[in-house]
Amino acid sequence: MTRQVEAHHYCGHLNEDMRQCLIYDRPDADARLIGLEYIVTEELFLTLPDTEKPMWHSHEYEVKSGVLFLPGVPGPVERKDLEKVAKTYGKTIHFWQVDRGDELPLGLPQVMMALTRDGQLYPSLAKGIVSFIPTIGVFVIRF
Repeated sequence: MTRQVEAHHYCGHLNEDMRQCLIYDRPDADARLIGLEYIVTEELFLTLPDTEKPMWHSHEYEVKSGVLFLPGVPGPVERKDLEKVAKTYGKTIHFWQVDRGDELPLGLPQVMMALTRDGQLYPSLAKGIVSFIPTIGVFVIRF
C-alpha cells in the first residue's frame, strides 16, 4: 500500500444491502469532497462477477482493529452496527488526489483499497479528531 489519505465518510443507507458514502478529506466546513464509497453486504458482494470483486475490499480488519468506528454513536448502538459493517465490502473511488498536493481534482479517478493487516496505517493518519453531526444523523468514519 503506497498511498493513504485521511478520509471522513458521511454515509446513508440506500437499502438493507447497500450504503453509499461521500468522502471528505477532513471534518471541517471547508473540507474537500474527494470521493465516494459504495458499501454492500457480503451476500451482495458474492453475487458480483469475478472480474469486479478485486475492486472491492473487506471492512473486517478495519472494524476489528478499531480504525473504523462511528464517532458520537453510543457504544451499544455502535457495536451492533459495526458487527454488520465488519461483514461488508466497499468500493472506494477517489476523484481528488489530495495526498499528491493537487489543488483541483486532476487525472483519472482512482480505486482505493483499505487496510487489511497490522502495520499498514501511517502513524500520521492514526491521530486526529473525529466528528458526528446529530442534527442530520450522519457519522464520520475516521481511518
